Amino acid sequence: MPGVDGGLTFPADALRKWAETVFRKVGVNAEDARLLTDSLIEANLRGVDTHGVTRMMTVYVKRIQTRVVNPVTRLEVLRDRASTALIHCHNSIGQPASAFAMETAIAKARNTGVAFVLTTHSNHYGAAAYWAMKALDHGMIGFSATNGPASMAPTGGRDLMLGTNPFAVAIPAGKEPAFVLDLATTVVARGRIMLYARQDKALEPGWAFDAMGRPTTDPHEALKGLLAPIGGYKGYGIALAIDMISGVLSGSKYGAHFPGFLADNMTDPTDVGSIFAAIDIDSFMDLEDFGRSMDKAMGEIRSSRKAQGAERIYIPGDIERETRTRRLQEGIPMPEQIVRDLTALGEELGVPLPRV
Repeated sequence: MPGVDGGLTFPADALRKWAETVFRKVGVNAEDARLLTDSLIEANLRGVDTHGVTRMMTVYVKRIQTRVVNPVTRLEVLRDRASTALIHCHNSIGQPASAFAMETAIAKARNTGVAFVLTTHSNHYGAAAYWAMKALDHGMIGFSATNGPASMAPTGGRDLMLGTNPFAVAIPAGKEPAFVLDLATTVVARGRIMLYARQDKALEPGWAFDAMGRPTTDPHEALKGLLAPIGGYKGYGIALAIDMISGVLSGSKYGAHFPGFLADNMTDPTDVGSIFAAIDIDSFMDLEDFGRSMDKAMGEIRSSRKAQGAERIYIPGDIERETRTRRLQEGIPMPEQIVRDLTALGEELGVPLPRV
C-alpha cells in the first residue's frame, strides 16, 4: 500500500493541471508534459503514491532543471526486427521514451503475435503497471519491467548490488476487470521507505535492514541500509534476472553501477534500462473466448473459501481500481511535509499549488 494514510487532499483534476504547468515551466513540451503528468496522477489515483506527484514531482523537476535529465525527447532505434527493437533514449525523460517503446511493442505484436522492446540510456519511468496496461485496449497482455539504483543485497551479502527492479503484468478479461499485477522485487519500494521517513513513521518488521544487515523498523536507518527482497532468495533471483535483461541486455547500467538514487544525484544521468512486451491474445485464441475463460478463472478465485478472519479474496488490481474510484471522488491525499515541498516548488516557478 502507498504509505500515505492521511494528510491534506487535493482534487485530481486541479493537481493534474498544476503538475502539467510546472513541467511546461521547466522546458518540457506540451505533449510530453501531459504524458509525464498523467503517469504521476494515475499512480496517485491508484494508491501508488511512491510513484506519484507525492514523491516524484520535486525530484523530476530538479533533475530536469539541472539538466541531469534531457527535457527534449530524443529517441533512436538502434536495432529493429520483426518482433523486437532496441531504443536509445539519449537520457530523455523516461515516460515519453516508454510510451514510444510500448506503442512499438503493441504494433509489432499485431503482426508477430508477441513482441519485446528494450530501452537503453533512459530514466525513471514511473509505475510499471502504467505501461503494461497500455496493451489492454488492444486485446493484448502487457508486460513491463525496469531496473534502478541498488538498494538490495544478494542473499547472504550486505553490499548494495540490486535495485527494487519492479515488474508489471496486465491481462484483459471479459466482464471481470483486468488482472493487473505490479510489484517491486523488494518487500516494499524504496519510495515507501522515503515517505515513511518524511512522516517519521516506523516501518513494518521485515521490510528493511540497517547498514550492517540487521533488521530495522527505523526508516532513516533503512535508507542508509538495505531493502528486504520478496520471498528471500527467490526475490533476489527475480531482481537479478530483471537486471540482467533490462540492464545488461539493453546496454544500460545495472547492479552497483548506477550513480546514486534519483533525489541524491543531481550530477550524472541515471542510465536506466527497461523492458516492454505485448502478447496478442488473438494469436492464441479468440479474444471473446479468452475473456470468458478469464472471467471463469477469476470467479473461481473470488468464490474460493476464505481463511478465518478474512473478509474478502482479492484479485491483483482490485485494490488499485477501487482506490482510484474513491480518490476521484474524495481527492488525492498528501502528508503535510510533502505539501510544503510542493508549495515551495510552485512558489519558485510561479505556479501556486491548488487549494486543498
